[in-house]
Amino acid sequence: MGPLASLLRRFILVALLVTASSPAWASEEPSTLPPPAAPDPAAPAPPAVPPPSAPDAPEHPRYRLEPVVITPDRVPIPLDRIPADVTVIAPERLESRRPLMIADALRWVPGIDVERSGTIGKLTDVRLRGADPRHTLVLYDGIPLNGPWLGIFDFADFMGSGRNQIEVFGGPASSLYGSGAVGGVIQILSAPDPATPSRSVFAEYGENRTFRQGLTWQSPVGETRAALALSRLTSDGRGSRDAYTGLNGQLHLDFPVGEDRLKVSALATQGEKELPYDFLFDPADTTLSPFGSLKEIRDPNNFEKDRVLAGSATYERGLGPRAALEAEVSGFVGQIENRNPPNGSSTTDYQRTQLDNTRGIASLRARYAASEWAVGILGAEYRAESVDRLDDSNSGGFGGVTDVAEDVQSRALYAQSHLEWRDRVLLDSGIRLEDHSRFGAYGVPRVALAFRVREAGIKLRAGYGRAFTAPTLTDLYYPGYGSPTLKPERSRTWEAGADGSWLEGRATAKATWYTTRFRDLIQSNSFFVADNVGSARVEGEEYAARFAPLHRLWIEGRAAHLIGKNLVTGARLAKRPSWRAGASVQGEPLKGLVAVADWWWTASMLDPFVFIDAEGRVLDGDTPERSSLDLGVNASLSRWIPADLRVRLENALDRKYADVKGFPAARRAFRVGLTVNP
Repeated sequence: MGPLASLLRRFILVALLVTASSPAWASEEPSTLPPPAAPDPAAPAPPAVPPPSAPDAPEHPRYRLEPVVITPDRVPIPLDRIPADVTVIAPERLESRRPLMIADALRWVPGIDVERSGTIGKLTDVRLRGADPRHTLVLYDGIPLNGPWLGIFDFADFMGSGRNQIEVFGGPASSLYGSGAVGGVIQILSAPDPATPSRSVFAEYGENRTFRQGLTWQSPVGETRAALALSRLTSDGRGSRDAYTGLNGQLHLDFPVGEDRLKVSALATQGEKELPYDFLFDPADTTLSPFGSLKEIRDPNNFEKDRVLAGSATYERGLGPRAALEAEVSGFVGQIENRNPPNGSSTTDYQRTQLDNTRGIASLRARYAASEWAVGILGAEYRAESVDRLDDSNSGGFGGVTDVAEDVQSRALYAQSHLEWRDRVLLDSGIRLEDHSRFGAYGVPRVALAFRVREAGIKLRAGYGRAFTAPTLTDLYYPGYGSPTLKPERSRTWEAGADGSWLEGRATAKATWYTTRFRDLIQSNSFFVADNVGSARVEGEEYAARFAPLHRLWIEGRAAHLIGKNLVTGARLAKRPSWRAGASVQGEPLKGLVAVADWWWTASMLDPFVFIDAEGRVLDGDTPERSSLDLGVNASLSRWIPADLRVRLENALDRKYADVKGFPAARRAFRVGLTVNP
């Protein structure tokens, strides 16, 4: 208890500092910070703050209000008052594009690389700031979605509702959210503005027999706010045995309980997919080595079913005009079932996997607004994670049955503050003390500082933070490859940047530089066992600019540069492209007719995986560069019926590419849809 007691004393001291008020911080100008009773990761902006107002919409740019974001501080604060790197994808932009999957929208963020292993519904990894997928924390209304077995969230089955708001917080966030938030946090909000009534029914059909249908509904009833979204997607895919069926549901409720409030959020996804490829080792083929070759084959009977169910309930009680207390419980269940029977009578090879991930979190949070210029939060959290994995396989006469059933727990205390001074200086600071059942106690701080040069329309910012990633249950307990003596991966990040806004918001730009140093990296050693074997450094820059030259036209450009290096071997880090770029245009040439275009490009990247693909080609070296151009038109039919017609042409240039080597992406595809707004 010695180290824990010492860290606890430090935590209490810093908590008092970051939440204390001081007359020296008094603001001379009114602040738009929300009242303290409203903050909640799943809650919309409170009435005192104007709601997000289409930062991506072309109309009325001079009256564009800054979106209100929640992720960086766990309290709703206008984006221009955040001293950190945050990108917001507003509901209006998602509604105008209606991407099939949320991961497709994430390509619009300069610091994100999306890697999908094939077509719709296949494994989809997301890397933020060059970190591994398990170093990127994904939240839905504040609920962690990363599974405890692999530590990642597979975006393959997350369709979204078209009314979500996506917040991407770049940089370490372990001081608030704990393990896994090294590269940053991606949060999907279910109902960013549930006070605005809306409802719609939509259906779309396209090539490869791709059919999507669904509905969205939200409406305030007195003091109760409710939002519901349901969607279903089916597709035959790119070729034989590439079919997919997905279901999604989202629910958000916010209603009074006496003088208090209860908020409920829920997410459910399911994907049933045919997996057209598998890998076999052929000892008789000496193409790759004298001992045999690894081959990708077309598998006739490989199937997978994935499910995710996540939910939370938050009870909020006001403690006077400046304070609020929240008690929250949340849960996550993820299931993967993979069945790959023998490929005919000529082989006895088979595989069957059943994986169950579960997580439960209980937390208590207190918020206090010392004044309009200072907001603080104190929180305590208990987390329990468990996994049950059954593998039954046979490959070349080798195999057997393994069953892993393990669990871990952690307790945490954290403090966070947001302070402003004279509408010039912005300061976020926080610290988290984590006590893990396997790794003991440790603390992680974070501080971000910004200075607003209002006369020039510029905000200068800088930050420092530490983060950690606890070993996954795979790293610890996978039979033959796990090691229960692993230590958590640690990192520290320095960053600096500038944000600008001019011409009454018609022109905006931002640039960010960062460097992250990792230590105790978990990799496979020479015996293929997980071990803390290395350290690495990831350094990069991100750029974004947006301009509305005309009343109903805006243009956006973005780019990111990345250098990843293993500091032990000096080698480049794999699966990290050195450059990414993209551009988007949206215009309304005629009233009710909106045209959109999105282009993205990613440079080639190192991939050490060498094999013979299903076409008989040897795939080694870098994954080639990839790009896509998506076009669309939205036409309002309101003169005749309350509906909109949508036409989409994806990968309009018909570029052949693969996010992941050996797994071709979809080619050019046409979709047409109708959205009815009764």
